[in-house]
Amino acid sequence: MSPLFSRRVPAPDPSLTASDGDLRRAQRRTVALRAGVLAALTASPLALMLSLAALRGAAAAPVPPAAAAPSVIAPPTGYAEEFIDLWLRSSQDGPQVDALRTMAPSIDLPRPASGAQATVERVVAVRSSPMGSRTWQVTVAATLLLPTSSAQSGSSAQSSAQSGIAQPTGVAQSPSPAQSGVAQSSVPTVRYFAVPVSMVRSSGSGGAPDALVISAAPAQVAAPAALSGDPAATVYGSVINGGPLQQTVAGYLTAYLTGIGDSTRYLSPGARVPAPAASYSKVELSTLGANGPVPATPVDGTVLEVQAQVLATDSAGTWPLSYPLRLRARAGRWEVAALAPVPSSPSSSSSSSGSGVSPSPVPSMTTTAGVN
Repeated sequence: MSPLFSRRVPAPDPSLTASDGDLRRAQRRTVALRAGVLAALTASPLALMLSLAALRGAAAAPVPPAAAAPSVIAPPTGYAEEFIDLWLRSSQDGPQVDALRTMAPSIDLPRPASGAQATVERVVAVRSSPMGSRTWQVTVAATLLLPTSSAQSGSSAQSSAQSGIAQPTGVAQSPSPAQSGVAQSSVPTVRYFAVPVSMVRSSGSGGAPDALVISAAPAQVAAPAALSGDPAATVYGSVINGGPLQQTVAGYLTAYLTGIGDSTRYLSPGARVPAPAASYSKVELSTLGANGPVPATPVDGTVLEVQAQVLATDSAGTWPLSYPLRLRARAGRWEVAALAPVPSSPSSSSSSSGSGVSPSPVPSMTTTAGVN
């Protein structure tokens, strides 16, 4: 036999031979692995069906309504305007009685004198103050055309009462224009009336809206007090007298208002300010104020808010106009970035003790259209 086939194969090492315990443990691991794979395969469809059932239950369950946001009730200024307009035009038996009784069931109506019915030109609400319990007091300004005798009688009676002089008895008084048949002229007069407006709950069903009602007759009051001082002075307190910024504003507004020249060359890149359809022949910059000091050499991107007061002249006259502008520095020059005012709080605008200085007149810069 060849030596190749006569070589003996060495016997296995007894220490490397698996024992019965090792074989049993390997079998248990194999069985557990097979059971785990089978359970996973079985559970996948079952888990899918359980998930679908849960989704169906969630969809069928009623969703609780979201909490409604608190509603803000606007003051009924329009209702007050409509009432004052009808009340001033009305009489005891006029055509406005039914409408007024609907708005104010329990108030008395005016009794105008013969031939002295006022003509209502315009009514507009100027103030609204909440009084609680869904009630507002609305102040309405009414522009009336009153007969001359009616407009003057109030001032005559007041002056007589102040002087303490009584009319002598037995002296015949001159008849009024209405009594003498002479045509009367009308005098425009502005009067202010305060009227309480209440919102009442509707007693009907079916979601009927709440109703408004005038709860008392109007009261003639004084005109609202004007603010003390200049509100713009607290914002545009730095006075600008000359310099490149003033020249930019004057040149831009001249081109903007006269239409002579290109106003877009004064705008920042990307700024869009449509020009009005104006045809003024002359534009004069009278005052110019800024919301801060003007740097001598502005850094690119520096923003400054200014307000320019101009006098624009056309064939109909001279018109004082005011323009708030936002300017931005670029490449050593000022450019108009927007036509927009600086927002100011009511407290700062109504205060007269601020540190701002009211813009004083700047050197007059008059530009006539067509003259550079």
